[in-house]
Amino acid sequence: MKQLIPSSKVGVKIHEWYKMIREFSVPDAEALKEEVEKEINQMEEDQDLLLYYQLMCFRHQLMLEYLEPTNKRKQGQSIHELLAQIEEPRRDLNGLLSYYSFFFRGMYEFEKKQYIKAIEFYRNAEKQLSIITDVIEQAEFHFKMAEAYYIMKQTHVSMYHILRAFKIYNNHELYKVRKIQCLFVIAGNYDDLMCHDKALPHLENALELAIEINNKRLISSAYFNIADCHECMGDIDTAVEYAEKAVEINLKEEYNNLPQSLYYFTQLLFKQKNYERAIEIFRIGKQTARKFNDTLFTSLFEYLEALYIYSVNKEEILEVFKYLEENKIFAYIEELSLEVSNQYLERKDHRNSIEFLQKMMYAQTQIKKGECLYEY
Repeated sequence: MKQLIPSSKVGVKIHEWYKMIREFSVPDAEALKEEVEKEINQMEEDQDLLLYYQLMCFRHQLMLEYLEPTNKRKQGQSIHELLAQIEEPRRDLNGLLSYYSFFFRGMYEFEKKQYIKAIEFYRNAEKQLSIITDVIEQAEFHFKMAEAYYIMKQTHVSMYHILRAFKIYNNHELYKVRKIQCLFVIAGNYDDLMCHDKALPHLENALELAIEINNKRLISSAYFNIADCHECMGDIDTAVEYAEKAVEINLKEEYNNLPQSLYYFTQLLFKQKNYERAIEIFRIGKQTARKFNDTLFTSLFEYLEALYIYSVNKEEILEVFKYLEENKIFAYIEELSLEVSNQYLERKDHRNSIEFLQKMMYAQTQIKKGECLYEY
């Protein structure tokens, strides 16, 4: 009779596999995944270890969907199939497996742009954080919390988490990808605090690091964020230059943030009053958002169409706002309300201009409240 492999041995290898995932080392992660898959079939029965394996397959796929272009990714189990495997009822789940189950699901919801759901799953994971002794895993948790709170414009909460994460990653040479991502979030929070002069050096540092490790995904993100910072400082022309660099990379590589970069580039071109080029990029962007099944940016392209192409179609703009409010994405409502108000102001339509300023103030109030983000 063939001797079975001890589950503890396979568990050690899964942990090594996870280390490679966190380092975004795709070749090493793929190699360890293959080794684990072979050993799982020859392993002694251990249901907890099998769940650990399924959770790591899910996390592995999240890494690939973030880092690799869709047209270059290996065909395997879809993220939805993997999610179904780990979503079966497990009432007795606790400890480390419970933490991973909630944490990875939060990451999945974040990538789907379901930010409130993501935070809810992260908060459930946080209840198990005290058992996590691995400092890198602690940094992972704080980074993901910071990222989600940044999107929801809970600036001070985000900054608290991101500085904790950055302090850890900055002491570990193998985590340059996460270090760069931390710099993005730190800069974004400074922008939200209107400290753009403090944001820009962090973004320039992030761009240098991204070029150093030749990570095209992060280079494009750095260009995108630098563009946003220059726009915040009132320099639309420089913002357009950097946004175009980001779009060039994303169009070539087909990263999953392509709809976002095309949306932002289109918006900048309209603000620059370069209408011919804006409409050209708009058409590409709207089609791309639908191709990627990106409901948020499909909706935001409809907003651009209503505002600029249909000359401020109020009814369609309000439909987009309804979608954003239902999903509690108040940061976009705040930004877009001001943009619409300014368009009405240019037309000397003061009544509608004031109406959208009130919507902006309403969004700001909801952001400040942030009540739903702190419920347990």
